[in-house]
Amino acid sequence: MDCLGWRLQGFRPTEWDYRVYEERAYNILVSPRGRAAILHGGLLWRLALEILGSDAIGRVVQGPSEGVFEYTKVVKPRHGPAYYDDTLTPEEIDIICGTYKIADSGHKTPVYWSWWPRPAQWKSSGLNMGYWTEFDEEWFQKRLANIRGGTATPMSTSL
Repeated sequence: MDCLGWRLQGFRPTEWDYRVYEERAYNILVSPRGRAAILHGGLLWRLALEILGSDAIGRVVQGPSEGVFEYTKVVKPRHGPAYYDDTLTPEEIDIICGTYKIADSGHKTPVYWSWWPRPAQWKSSGLNMGYWTEFDEEWFQKRLANIRGGTATPMSTSL
């Protein structure tokens, strides 16, 4: 499945929907390639820390997974051999961000909603400074509290 699934127009998520999202994201993050989310930085890094808790940091030092050549990022220095590392698929990123496809009768293509901004939205937001700031953490904690308190819903997002 390439995200958290299809929903009909008018979808109103519940606390249970958010718990299902956390479980799906956890299943990716706890896998050997989940360390790619931590190394990605930005909001994916922060979501990994939140969902994995204290297990997150230890995953970074484990090195690439055995499946590194299936989903890989290649770094080629000017001199010397290439280096390989795990990367997340677009589908895994969508799940970690909590993305749904919404069937909207007014559009030929689906509308995307996500609990958290997807990487393209994060990069273009005023929150992305290239490193995690105190303001980012305040925003994250407020959004998380609102989601868990039932006052925040997924946001409309584009590819």
